[in-house]
Amino acid sequence: MIIRPVETEDLPALRDALVAAWHATYDDLIGARQVTAITENWHSPSALAREQAMGDGSFLLGEIDGRIVAAALAAPTGDGWIYLSRLYLVPDIQGRGLGARLLQEVLAPFDRAPVRLEVHPGNDRALRFYRRQGFLFEEGGERDPTRIVMMRPALFPPRDVRDEDSQDLFGLLTLCFAEYPGCFADPHDDLSDLREPARSAEKRGARFFVVEDRRGRICACASVDFPARDTAELHRLYVRPDARRGGLGTGLVRLVEALAEEMGARRVVFWSDTRFTQAHRLYARLGYARGPTTRALGDVSDSTEYYFEKALL
Repeated sequence: MIIRPVETEDLPALRDALVAAWHATYDDLIGARQVTAITENWHSPSALAREQAMGDGSFLLGEIDGRIVAAALAAPTGDGWIYLSRLYLVPDIQGRGLGARLLQEVLAPFDRAPVRLEVHPGNDRALRFYRRQGFLFEEGGERDPTRIVMMRPALFPPRDVRDEDSQDLFGLLTLCFAEYPGCFADPHDDLSDLREPARSAEKRGARFFVVEDRRGRICACASVDFPARDTAELHRLYVRPDARRGGLGTGLVRLVEALAEEMGARRVVFWSDTRFTQAHRLYARLGYARGPTTRALGDVSDSTEYYFEKALL
C-alpha cells in the first residue's frame, strides 16, 4: 500500500472508499439508512475539500495498484492534543497490518504528541486495534452510550526492544532504582537479560517494549511473557522519573493487557519489590490486587517482592 497526502483530484474516489468502509463497519450497528445519512454529510465533496485544504492537519490516503483503499485524518486541537477523526480501510484489505502503518504515518508530523479519538461502543474490531496501538479508555466525565473516547499518551507508540538498547535500559533502571535506598542495577546476575534484551526475550517467547523520548533515548519499558496458557506475566515496567505523569506507565500496562487478551490469557500477574510504593499505587489504580504471598530474591539489593494479579474480562 502506498500512503500519500490527499490531492483534490482524489476526492471522488476517496469518497467512494469512505462510504464503502462506513457501510461495512456501521450498517449492523446503527442501520444502513443512518449510515447513508451520515456519509452524505461527513463525506460530501465539499466536506472532504475543506479537510483537504486544512493547513495544520494531516490528511492521507492509502492506495493499492492505483485504487484508493484507506484514509486517515488528524489535526491539532489547540490545547496540545491531536484529534484523530478518521482512520478507515475498505473491508478487503483489513487484517494485514496496514491500519497500523497508516496510523503511524498520519500522526508522524505531530512529534508524538498525545492523541484522542472516538470509537462506537459496538465497534469491537476498532477497540481491539486501538488498544494494541497503545490507546487507553479515557477516564472521567460523563459516559456517552454512542461513543467511547480513547487517548494515547505523548511519546507513544512503543517499539520492540533491540539488543543495542542494552546500555539505555541499564541507564533507565539505574535511575529508577536510585530512588529507593539499597536498590542496585546489577548487570551480571539480577539483570543479565538486559545485556542482550531482544535475544533474551525471543528465547523466552516474550515481548519487550521500549518507548523513546524525543532525543531518541529510552525513557520507559515493559515486558510480558506467558508462563501458562491462561496467564500473562508482566516484567520490567519502568518509567524514567522525568517522563512520568504523562500516562506512559498506564499505557504500557494497557498494552500488555491487550496483548495478553489477544493471546487468550485470563489474568496478568507479576512480582514487584516491596520498596516500589509509587508503582504499587499505579497498579492499584489499574485494578491489580496484591496477594498475601511474598518472595525473597537473595540478590545484591536484598529484594523482597509482593505478588500482584488482575483478572482480564
